[in-house]
Amino acid sequence: MPHPRPSAPKEKSTAFEVRAWMLLGLTLLAGLLAAPAHADRLDDIRQRGELVAGVKTDYEPFGFRDAAGNTVGYDVDVATGLAEAVGAKLRLVPVTSANRLQKLAAGEVDILVATLGDTLDRRRLVHMAEPGYYGGGASILVPEASPIRDWADIRGRTLCAVQGALWNRLATARLLADVRAFGNVRDAELALRDRGCEGFLYDEAALQHLVATGAWEGYRLLPADFVSPWAVAVASDGSLATLVEDRIAEWLRDGHLLDLEAKWKLPPSAYLREAKTLWSAVGADGKPICHRQDDGAWPTACRELKLIEARQLYGLAGLALSLRDSLGIDLTPFYDPFDGAAILRGLGVTVALALSVLFGSLAVGTAGAAALRARVPIATPLVRLAVTLLRMTPPLLQLYVVFFGLGSLIAAHGLTLSSFLTAATVLSLYAGAANAAAIAEAAATIAPTMPHRLKRIAALSHPAVMGSCINVVKATAMASAIAVPELVHVSTNIAADYGNAAVMMNVLLACYIAIVLAVAHAFTWFERRYLSR
Repeated sequence: MPHPRPSAPKEKSTAFEVRAWMLLGLTLLAGLLAAPAHADRLDDIRQRGELVAGVKTDYEPFGFRDAAGNTVGYDVDVATGLAEAVGAKLRLVPVTSANRLQKLAAGEVDILVATLGDTLDRRRLVHMAEPGYYGGGASILVPEASPIRDWADIRGRTLCAVQGALWNRLATARLLADVRAFGNVRDAELALRDRGCEGFLYDEAALQHLVATGAWEGYRLLPADFVSPWAVAVASDGSLATLVEDRIAEWLRDGHLLDLEAKWKLPPSAYLREAKTLWSAVGADGKPICHRQDDGAWPTACRELKLIEARQLYGLAGLALSLRDSLGIDLTPFYDPFDGAAILRGLGVTVALALSVLFGSLAVGTAGAAALRARVPIATPLVRLAVTLLRMTPPLLQLYVVFFGLGSLIAAHGLTLSSFLTAATVLSLYAGAANAAAIAEAAATIAPTMPHRLKRIAALSHPAVMGSCINVVKATAMASAIAVPELVHVSTNIAADYGNAAVMMNVLLACYIAIVLAVAHAFTWFERRYLSR
């Protein structure tokens, strides 16, 4: 007869929790203070003879791979011209909307030429070169039969998008759309085809290119909105920033950027035409109106006034901004109401998903263990096979197979899969398979006639079940891959907008440690209250 497992002393558990919180505090402090220093890099670039530019490789025709595997496009040509102006060779580094600002802040690239919309928030993080080298807006790709006819119709509608795109925040905050941002263009397109959303919100030029390929027959585009300039970004002010701005201004005056637009068969950009008119205009003295003033700045008439306005915030928001400006600790959710609300919503979704997965995995585990112990011909071997497959298959792969694979099959019949329910079901089955095996093994060691048999089975399987449930709670972060708006998804979006990856990842770490400690405490309480007596 097995001896009951002694429960850990309360003092030991309390000491463990204290150490865990101390470790959390030290981790947060180290992460928050790890703000990279930005220095002008022009001399270093010329010394090493190489300009490192971050460009996209999934955004035709601005940055993509041709048939030979080379990265080409409008942005690549701009980066090439800037390297020539610097007097250095060009090295390209692939970036995405979600990681481009982080790579610049970390010093992995010298400049970004990556369809980066110029905004006031981004100017607080990096130097956005003036003037912009292109300008465009957003559009929405929808089925021909869609009731979405103009931008006012997207209120409450579900839209697929790409993490880090400027338009996501604007469509959500201003037009109250339900934006589900995926990690890349491919996944967003798949979700639209599988009717996981009602439209694909993305850059107008990219969507026009998609439609022109003929691959989206039966779909249409909304007129462009949220038009803004695109800027080359460098880490900070200095001679590199000045050189970049002067060369772009020269290209606007001589029409070089319009030539690139024609070369890559882009639709006519109103921004480029208006900018050429402005920057090529000359005054009575024969000099360009848009020239460097004595302080090195462009004249106010040549700048985007909405991007140089200052705002003042007080209270907690003001303190958060002071930390950002003085120490580089950008606690965005504490001064930005939109991001603060997004974090709270993400936390709520994460808690709901964690609870769903916990109860689901326990239910699946109990039922699965009963089926394994029943020894029913055909049925029991099938359950054993299912348990093995679920345990051995990575949960992320299971999410993709169900959401995109099964989702595409049922979409043909007019049905759609909920990303939240998909994640809850897949993760419940994944952890439930492990729980079923643990409970069945515990049951095999307890005699059927033993008193309090179920309680003894629960006590014996408790450590394994507890470990499985804690692991699956941590695995809920994988739900962000199919655009479940939980903490990881929201934090990634904020980091993509503000480039404060270190801060947001530490905020995310704190939230997950709190959730995991709560789950562990609940299991420990249950063991002490019901299983150790």
